[in-house]
Amino acid sequence: MSPPPDRQFWGYDFRCRETVDAMLAAFNAAGPWQWTLGDSDVYGFYLKCRPEGGAEVRVFQAAQFRTGDVADRTEFWAELGSDAALRPEIERQFRKLLDNVKATDVIED
Repeated sequence: MSPPPDRQFWGYDFRCRETVDAMLAAFNAAGPWQWTLGDSDVYGFYLKCRPEGGAEVRVFQAAQFRTGDVADRTEFWAELGSDAALRPEIERQFRKLLDNVKATDVIED
């Protein structure tokens, strides 16, 4: 089954000196979303939340990716998905969170 036609998916690559745990605390302190820690055999520990209206946001640290050989602990990527109408607000809030953790080299995928 394919997603509804107004569903959009996008992502960001970025660098951050924070650990996954520190980023979790910073994201929850900044609000407005509630973040939790996920654990995957493939991705390692990652951050996830469901902001509103079925939107999804997940943040992964490249160094924890089990099948790669990444030594740089500052590399992260994020996967976002939402209805088209919600995308501008989800994107605005997520970019604000990245600013709060002093993320650099933010590139939209």
